[in-house]
Amino acid sequence: MIKKSILTKQLFIYIGTLFISFLTLAGVLTVAYSNYYINLKEKQLIDHGKKISQKIYEQYAINFFTGKFDANDLEYQLQVMEEYLDASVFFMNRDGVIENVTPGISRDWVGQTFTDDAIAGVLDGKVVTVKGKLNGMFPEPVLTVGYPIFIGKKVIGGVFMCTSIPEIQKSIQGMYGVGALCLGGVMIIGAFLVYISTRRITKPLLEMNEAVKVIADGNFENRLEVKTNDEVGQLAESFNNMAESLDKHEKIRRDFIANISHDLRSPLTSIQGFIGAMLDGTIPVERQQHYLEIVMEETERLTKLTNDIVDLSRAQTSNLTLELTEFSVNELIRDSIDKLEPRFKEKDISVDIIFFEKNTIVKADEDKIRRVFHNLVDNAIKFTGNGGNIQIETASKNNGKITVSVKDNGKGISEEDQKYVFDRFYKADASRGEDKKGGGLGLSIAKQFILAHGENIGVKSEEGKGTEFIFTLKKAI
Repeated sequence: MIKKSILTKQLFIYIGTLFISFLTLAGVLTVAYSNYYINLKEKQLIDHGKKISQKIYEQYAINFFTGKFDANDLEYQLQVMEEYLDASVFFMNRDGVIENVTPGISRDWVGQTFTDDAIAGVLDGKVVTVKGKLNGMFPEPVLTVGYPIFIGKKVIGGVFMCTSIPEIQKSIQGMYGVGALCLGGVMIIGAFLVYISTRRITKPLLEMNEAVKVIADGNFENRLEVKTNDEVGQLAESFNNMAESLDKHEKIRRDFIANISHDLRSPLTSIQGFIGAMLDGTIPVERQQHYLEIVMEETERLTKLTNDIVDLSRAQTSNLTLELTEFSVNELIRDSIDKLEPRFKEKDISVDIIFFEKNTIVKADEDKIRRVFHNLVDNAIKFTGNGGNIQIETASKNNGKITVSVKDNGKGISEEDQKYVFDRFYKADASRGEDKKGGGLGLSIAKQFILAHGENIGVKSEEGKGTEFIFTLKKAI
């Protein structure tokens, strides 16, 4: 099957649309111009009919209808009229009998009587317009204008001017050739412009296609050159952002594998070494209790790391079950701070707690919110220097939400790192602190737990001035 490019499709669409539009316009204009020229011709014939009535028959009418006239002079006048008006003319007396005709009408009609209703209208003093062959007088349809001839207020006959309708239409046909030339010129110019504009669209798309193939092979460093500010340029910019994000996540993944390998290897090595030493008698029986406690701590580290990965996986696959209850967020904060007191004392960190009201009841999964708060405070402790300060504050919003913020006065997070701080396995660079024991899952788990509640969590930070994490909870009614 032949694949049609965007360029080919655009050209077909353009030419097809232009051709259909031209045909439609040509049909409408043909009808419009035909009616216009026929109406214009009708008006001209009426005007000339009036002049004939006023001028020619002032000289000839009385003598003509009384049988006293100069036939040669009248014949000459009729020929001039026919050539000037491009219309055949015949005269009729008040009895409906054709008295004379111009050369364009067979003289066999002279002396014949018309009984047509339109003819009767002229003899009644009305200006009449008729389309047709006039009872076979003409071989093709004609536009006939009948104008009454008066002597005083009395109708003594009528003058009928007939012009060929096909001839009128032929005068319009000249426009078709001009229109066809214009159509051809417009199509050529338009096709060229469409080709240029479409090429400007398809070229970056082809570059993106090639870049996608490169990314599919695992190379995330390829970038596109953004040359325009239109939708294609925005797409190229988005592609570059995607490639940058994939590159960043790939680096995070590699770092995580290295970190997780270390985190797994260290406790496993310790466990294996201590158990082996106990089995071969290197560690005496009286010291085994001490080393068994160390082995237990290492297994707890492995269990926590495994649970973190499982919890994060469940949260991200919408398999997380929430057990919603109403509880005091103030009590949750106090209880969590008490449990972390040894960590605060270890680094001589002061803690300020500000509650906007004495007791704030929220509706959420208490265990998971406790986990969120613990992860945020634990993160603040890691990246707050000795003798630093952590401020915890609650506030109320007008939409029935409660905000909880955890703010430290550590070194802060760079603007670049803030984009990825909630990504799983992400760890900021060395500028954020020296504690790198975690697997980079704490903040990611916190975010997923908050999102599972339909709430929001965010970060505000400035390098050298500390970091603040804020999340919302629904206030119980």
